[in-house]
Amino acid sequence: MKAFFGTLGFSILSAVVPIFNVEVYLVALATQIPKSAALPVAIAAGAGQALGKVLWYHGTQKSLQLPWMRKRMESERWKNSFDRWEKRIEARPRLAAAFMFSSALVGAPPLLVMGAIAGALRFNMTMYVTTIFVGRSIQSWVILAGLTSLFH
Repeated sequence: MKAFFGTLGFSILSAVVPIFNVEVYLVALATQIPKSAALPVAIAAGAGQALGKVLWYHGTQKSLQLPWMRKRMESERWKNSFDRWEKRIEARPRLAAAFMFSSALVGAPPLLVMGAIAGALRFNMTMYVTTIFVGRSIQSWVILAGLTSLFH
């Protein structure tokens, strides 16, 4: 239970402050937990990462309201690029979800960047949270299950 809530908390922190690396945390934790705890702890890691990235999503949306950002967005080039990407996401929500899932699962493109982009382009929140939760849970489970098998 301690590993579950500790992982949830650390994962939220890691999602918001990238210097705290959740993968390194999971590697260390794998030496301390039994194999049977790998799945629940992986789910906690996925949930924490998804919750933390919601802060990036909303933070980006709020930052677009700042005066200096609004001024930058007034340029024709910026507006055209922004509108083009927004239309792409609206037209192909499954493709956008696939990119977000890839980012959550393997980190390419970086999830931090994708979280900011998703907020700016108003990516569907349910799909955003779900893809991050599932992708990060799978990634965390692979790390934990693999390493707990080695250590125990």
